[in-house]
Formats: sequence, C-alpha cells, structure tokens
Amino acid sequence: MNDNPNINKPYVGLTDHNYQDLDYTDGELAIINHLTFGSRMHATQIDMVFVVFCSQGELRFEMDGSDYMIAKDDVFVGYPNAIYNHFEASPDLRCRLLCLTKSLMQEILYPNQGIWNKTLFLKKHYIFRLSDQEVIMQNCMNTVLVYNLKSNKTTFRKEIIHSLVQCIIFELCRTLSTFVQTENTQETNQRKILFDRFISFLSAREVKKQPLSFYADKLCVSTRYLTMVCREVSGRTAYDWICDYVQNDVRFYLLHTNLSIKEIAVKLGFCNLSFFGKYVRENLGKSPSEFRRQLKDE
Repeated sequence: MNDNPNINKPYVGLTDHNYQDLDYTDGELAIINHLTFGSRMHATQIDMVFVVFCSQGELRFEMDGSDYMIAKDDVFVGYPNAIYNHFEASPDLRCRLLCLTKSLMQEILYPNQGIWNKTLFLKKHYIFRLSDQEVIMQNCMNTVLVYNLKSNKTTFRKEIIHSLVQCIIFELCRTLSTFVQTENTQETNQRKILFDRFISFLSAREVKKQPLSFYADKLCVSTRYLTMVCREVSGRTAYDWICDYVQNDVRFYLLHTNLSIKEIAVKLGFCNLSFFGKYVRENLGKSPSEFRRQLKDE
C-alpha cells in the first residue's frame, strides 16, 4: 500500500492552497466529480496516475514545461511525479477526475497492463478525444459510478466502485488501442518497436524476475542500448519496467491466490523463501505474510 501522507488529498497540488473535497477516497482511489480551480493555483507534483474527463469548457496547464489544453470530450492521462503548473480554466469548465495509485492501476489492468503501457508510454497519447459513441459509453458508466458514490449502502461499496473504475479504464484502453491500430507513419521508429517488443515479451513471461541481460539477449541488443531506448521512449529504464512487473505479480499472487508464500516465491523465480521475503519487505514495505494479511483484511 502507498504510505504517502498526501494519499487522502490527491487533488491538484496536494497542498492546502489547491485542495478541494473529494467525492470518494479509500487510500488507493480518489474521485472528484467536478474539478474547481482557484484564481491562484500552486505548482503540483502528484504521485498517482490520474485521468481527467472534460465534458465542457477548456482547461490550459503546463506539464513538465510543456503547454497543454483540454476541451469538451477530451481525456487527459497524467503520470506519477510529473510537475503541473499555470492552470487556466474557463468559467464553464466541467471536468471529473480519477486518481489511482500506481499499484491499483497495475492491479486493475492485470494481466493486461501491456495495453496501457504500449499505447500511452509508447505512443505518448496524454490527451485524446472521445468519439460520440465513446462519450455515451463513458457517461453511462460514470452515471452508475456516481449513483454508487452517493448511495448510503456500504456493503461491497469499495469493491463495486473499484469494479466500475476498472470498466472505465478498460474502455479507455479500447479507445487508446485504436490510435495504435490506425497510426500510419512514413518512418517507423525502430526504437519504439524495440520498446514495444520488450514490454510485450516482459508482460507475457510468467517468471519476469530475470537479469536485464536476459531480456537484452532475447531482443538481440546490448543491455546498454535497451536501457537507453526504454529511457528515451518511456522516460524510465528497462530495469524500472522489470521491477514494476515483478512487484505487480507479487501483489497479485499474494492477494488473489491461495498459493503458499513458498509456492509464490518458486513460481515467480525467486531462489529461496528468505530472498523472496527480503525482496517484498524492501519493495512493498512489509513481509509477504503481513502484506497478504493487510490486503485481505481491507
């Protein structure tokens, strides 16, 4: 779980200057149905994945030094730790916001996170416009989501909300996949193709915990070149991607299977139980048994 003290205030800025009440939060997911912006907004850096749906008006802002603008029927996907600044909202702006921890996003997409990675990191579609049919679909799902947010029923509330958000995210993945399928460039970028192959190969393996040289050899490139390509295309190293996928598998098997911790360690390629326990404590902050018990108790 994310121990970030700001996790309950994942709104633009994560500061008292930029804070607004949330319609829903549970430590992993936060939802705001109607974003508001003050006249003086401070720069912000959010350690979460967030998705903004614009249904009316315009919003201009700066991300990592580049200017962006979203308008009616646009969707903007923001990544953890990007820096946002210089917000300018039109008076009629209507936007809704989903904020998800990185681990929740990986859990929602598992084992299909490659779809998200290849479309957004490979093609860099931070902003895209929904078709009329896609707008109708997203509005229908959001209507059901809002109903459950306002409902007084608490039984399975978190599970239902998370399931609805999963549907919204997968619908976005379907939309994003069309960009990849229809893109027709005169010059295919070989580095992007290599990154795509790397992510596809990595996500398809059961045992992902392998040396970087293992993946480089399979792709017939040097480790140095693979690292350079991944950093250029996605802003992250090949080793970062391997770690993400391994940790995601660890979370999944601890939470969603009845395998013993020893069986999980063997299945995921750890040489022994002691090393697996050390890995989980260093990367997830708890021992495997503590992590499994905490997640299942929530």
